[in-house]
Amino acid sequence: MQSTQAVAEHSIPLLVLLSGDVPSWVMPCDGFDTQVFGSADELADVWLNHRHGIVLVDGPVDDVTLRRLRAVLPDAALVVVAPEADEIALLELGVQEVICDDDTHLQRSLNRALVRIRLEHTRSRDLYQDPLTGLANRHLFLDRLDHALVQGKRHGTSTGLLYMGIERFRIINELHGYAAGDELLVACARRLQDTLRRSDTLARIGGDVFAVVLGNVPDEITMNQIADKVRQAFSAPFLCAGTEVFLGVSIGMELSGRANSDSGTMLRHAELAMHRVRRDDHRSFLLYEDDHSPADRVRAGLESALYHALERNELRLVYQPQLNISSGAFSGVEVLLRWSHPVLGEVSPVVFIPVLEETGLIARFGEWVLANASLQFAQWLNAGVLPDNAVLSVNLSPRQFGQPDLVARIRHSLQEAGLAPDRLTLEITESTLMRNMDQGVSVLNELRQLGVAIAIDDFGTGYSSLAYLKDLPIDYLKIDRVFVKDVVTNTHDAAIASSIISLAHNLGLKVTAEGVEDQQILDLLRLFGCDQYQGFFFSRPVGADDIPGLAALCLSHNASN
Repeated sequence: MQSTQAVAEHSIPLLVLLSGDVPSWVMPCDGFDTQVFGSADELADVWLNHRHGIVLVDGPVDDVTLRRLRAVLPDAALVVVAPEADEIALLELGVQEVICDDDTHLQRSLNRALVRIRLEHTRSRDLYQDPLTGLANRHLFLDRLDHALVQGKRHGTSTGLLYMGIERFRIINELHGYAAGDELLVACARRLQDTLRRSDTLARIGGDVFAVVLGNVPDEITMNQIADKVRQAFSAPFLCAGTEVFLGVSIGMELSGRANSDSGTMLRHAELAMHRVRRDDHRSFLLYEDDHSPADRVRAGLESALYHALERNELRLVYQPQLNISSGAFSGVEVLLRWSHPVLGEVSPVVFIPVLEETGLIARFGEWVLANASLQFAQWLNAGVLPDNAVLSVNLSPRQFGQPDLVARIRHSLQEAGLAPDRLTLEITESTLMRNMDQGVSVLNELRQLGVAIAIDDFGTGYSSLAYLKDLPIDYLKIDRVFVKDVVTNTHDAAIASSIISLAHNLGLKVTAEGVEDQQILDLLRLFGCDQYQGFFFSRPVGADDIPGLAALCLSHNASN
C-alpha cells in the first residue's frame, strides 16, 4: 500500500480558493507548495501551468462554481471545506475529499484526495487509452470524432480524418521480436505526435494502424498538406533493436463536408482509401473517392478482412516436402500460405490469392511469408532435423518481382533469419518473367549473384519462348501438375513431360514435378529422368511441427535400403 508520506514525497502544488480571510490552519502544510487565490479564474490560470496537484476550496461554494472547476480542471484532486451535511452532495459532484472539521485531518485528507484522483485517472486511462502508446484508443477516438462532427456542424467547419497504416512494421516485428515491435509502435506514436497539432486527436486503432481527427480543416488542399507532412516525417529512419529500420506510411483521408458526416461512414471511407494507397506504389496518401462498382465493394470487404488477417493471426504457413526421385532423399520444402477466417473457416488460396494479387496486398503478405519461412527453415537446419543441403522454395508474386528493391529486401530477410542464400530457391512463373524480359533477366542475375537459386514455376502453361530459355539465369524448371496428373494415361502429357525434362537437362537445369499422387506417376517420372517431386503421394502440405518427422522418415527409409 502506498503511504501518505510517499504520496507527498515531492512538493505538490496546493491551490487554495478562499471566500474570505486565510485560516491559520491552511499554511504551512508539509509536502505542499501552497498558493492562495481569491477567484476561480486566477486559480485556473495558475493550474494550467502545473496540471497536477490539489485544489482546496474553503468556504461556501455553489454548484455552478464547483461544476465549472471540475470541467476546467479535470485532472485536479478537488478538496472542499464544508459542513458535514453537504458531504454526500459534494462527493456526487466529483469532489475527491470533503473536510468537515479543522486542521487535525488536513494532511491526511489531502493525501487521500491525491490517491483517489490517481485511481480515477488509472481507471479512465484503462477505458479510453491505448495501454502501449498512451494514445486514445478506438472507443475514445470515435467519441472525439462524433464530438468534432457536432462542433463542425454548429460552427460551419469541416472535420478531417486520417487513417494511417504503418508499412513494413509486421516484417520487422516478426524479425526482431514483439518487444522491439512494441518499442517501434511507441516511436511511431511519438513521431506522429511531434508532427501533428496538439489539438488533434491521435489514436491507435489497432495493430499498426493509427488515426487522427483534424478539427477545423478548411479544404482538401490542407488535408493533402497535412498528409504529406506525415509522409515526410516517416522518411527518416527509426531505431529498432540497435539498428536503423525504415518504415513507410499509407494514409487514407476523408473530409466531413464530402461525406454524410457520421463517424462510421468517415472511418470506413478513410480505411478504404488507405487500402487503395497500399495497392498503388506511386503515392502515399489519398482522399476517398466513391467510384467503386458493386464488385469493387465486395472485393474491398474481402481485402479488409485479409488485411486484418495479419494482425488477428488468422494466417499460417504450411510446407510441402520435395524429394529426390532417384534416392528418395528429403531435398527441401515449398512454403504455402493458408487463411483460417473465424466465420468463413478455411478460405481456399484459389479465392484469396487472386484478391491479394489484384489489391497489391500480395507484396506485404509475400514479404511476411519470406521472413517467417526463412526463420523457420534456419531453425530446422540449425537443429539438424533437415539435411544440410535441403532448400526452401518460396513463390514470388509479379508485384514482388517488380519491386525495385527486391534484392535488398531478400538479402535483409535472409540476414535477419540467419539463412544462407544458397538455401533459398525463389519460384517465378513464366508469365511474370515475360512481362519485361530484359528487366526480368537483370533481376534474376542480381538474385543469382546473391546466391539464391531460381525456379520457373508452372512451366509449360505460359507463353514463353524456348529461344529465351537458354539465356535465362535459372536453376530449375517445375512441371505444372496439369501435365503430371494424367502422365500415365495420356500420351500427349507424357510426351510433354518427357520433352520438358530432356530440354531442361540439355540446358543444365534440374526438374521438379508437381502434383505427384501415386506410385505409377512417380515410376514414370523416374524413367523420364525427373530430378525431384512433390505431391500428395508423399505428403500434403503440413504444419511446421510435422516436417522434422517427414524428413526423418526419408532418412530411415534410405538407411534401410
